[in-house]
Amino acid sequence: MLRNIRKEELKEQIFLQSMALFQEKGFDNVTVEEITRACGIAKGTFYNYFPKKEAILLHLGMLQMESAKESLKRYDNLESLKEKLNFLFQDLFARFSIYPDLARLTIAEMMRSSLLIKAELSMIESFQSELEVLIEEGKKKGQVVEQLTASDVAAVVAGVYFYCLMVWASSDMSADEMRATFERRFEVVWGGICPKLDGEGE
Repeated sequence: MLRNIRKEELKEQIFLQSMALFQEKGFDNVTVEEITRACGIAKGTFYNYFPKKEAILLHLGMLQMESAKESLKRYDNLESLKEKLNFLFQDLFARFSIYPDLARLTIAEMMRSSLLIKAELSMIESFQSELEVLIEEGKKKGQVVEQLTASDVAAVVAGVYFYCLMVWASSDMSADEMRATFERRFEVVWGGICPKLDGEGE
């Protein structure tokens, strides 16, 4: 157990040190040798954690996926689908608030690289699948319009989230402003997802 914690701490150290170098010099100008020298580790140790330099940029996305799964477990006992989704996205945005510059750099580099975009799309699909299960449960409880499919709803909600991230990465808005933008747009989406009460909207 202690060994696993140390391994995760070292992986996080490599990630943060690498991102600091990427931010200072640009992703393309940083070598694996520079990263290992800055971390005080052997090159072989680096490759034990990251098969190649590009994999460092995917680490943030994987952390977000782990965070999403942990959040879904944490809020599983909540009855309201909307509450579950709100808490889930609050947790996801929290990491961007902690490391805004690193997160912005990661997203920008991933959008620039076709290789990284393919890997990111795979993570997005995985995230949508997690949302789909959640939304299907909400649909069974009558919290989602019956005619809508869970997969379509999940794709729209995930689309709003990732679009906000991309806009944020290429702008000067703060992480809090990004979160607020998402929350406003999620309310618009929710208005189309949630079944109307009798007489509502007439």
